[in-house]
Amino acid sequence: MADIRRMYAFSDTYGRSKNPFLQDDADAILSTHFRSFPLESHRRYFDIYGREAITAHLLRLIFALHDELEASPYLSKDVKAEFAKTATGIFINAAPRVSKENGAPFYVATAEGIRIVTTDLNALSTVKHRIQTIAHLPNENNNLYGRHEQFRSSYTPYLLHDDHGLKLDKDTLDVIPDYPEDKWELAYVDRFGNMLTYTKNVDARWSEVSEASQSLGGYVKLIIGNVSQRTQIGSSLDAAEPGGLVMYQNGDIEVLRKWRPNEDSYTRLYKSAFFQFNKPEIGSRVRLAKPTLYEDTDAMDAIDIIDDEQGM
Repeated sequence: MADIRRMYAFSDTYGRSKNPFLQDDADAILSTHFRSFPLESHRRYFDIYGREAITAHLLRLIFALHDELEASPYLSKDVKAEFAKTATGIFINAAPRVSKENGAPFYVATAEGIRIVTTDLNALSTVKHRIQTIAHLPNENNNLYGRHEQFRSSYTPYLLHDDHGLKLDKDTLDVIPDYPEDKWELAYVDRFGNMLTYTKNVDARWSEVSEASQSLGGYVKLIIGNVSQRTQIGSSLDAAEPGGLVMYQNGDIEVLRKWRPNEDSYTRLYKSAFFQFNKPEIGSRVRLAKPTLYEDTDAMDAIDIIDDEQGM
């Protein structure tokens, strides 16, 4: 395993706020590191308390950035060759103690150029096909921490080192859950309240959205969590109406509000898509409203959706 040049730690122990406006935008930071400073050493720590599920998106992003860099047209062969000698380490800790056990075990997963230590196997679901090996550190008799250790996460990033010397129990990839084929969820909220959704078959989902919008003048009623909003369908932000919500495919499917000219920074944030949908939790279900909810296509206000699908 190559030396870890970049290390990113995501934990619920660092402490800040679940409000994305008060957090560093991990997506933007990671993208800048890989695209503009691929050979620099990076160490960053991100708080994920209350939004632990964003790590699935960030793992997908890191894998995509590795792939993008290898195919980059603007980087020299020498830079790419040097990058190939390096590795990225990812630490994910979100292990609430809800039983007599000392939290979930820490798993060590490896892929080409990437090493992951995590308590959350769900975070690996959408990159399962890229994982090459997986093992876990036994919670007891492991020479790293004792049975009653309260701060395991201060020790366990040590497992990112390939030569850690600790005994791991090998697992098969079957311990990683499969991501449901039909699931569509909120995956990330950025610094400006723009929302990124995730579904495995993006093209099929977008075809469904496009078809629904044809009879509604280019709009749909989009539901995130239990809040519905009239949302324009477009190919980019350029075609969106100022002050309105727009959804378009950009790799994944994004939901944004286009700023009005001369809006102040406060208005831009607190009228963002995130607030328009009443600050949904990461992992909230995304879906289109049933046809009976399309009657008032001019309504711009959010409505609560309370139906038989509410908890799904």
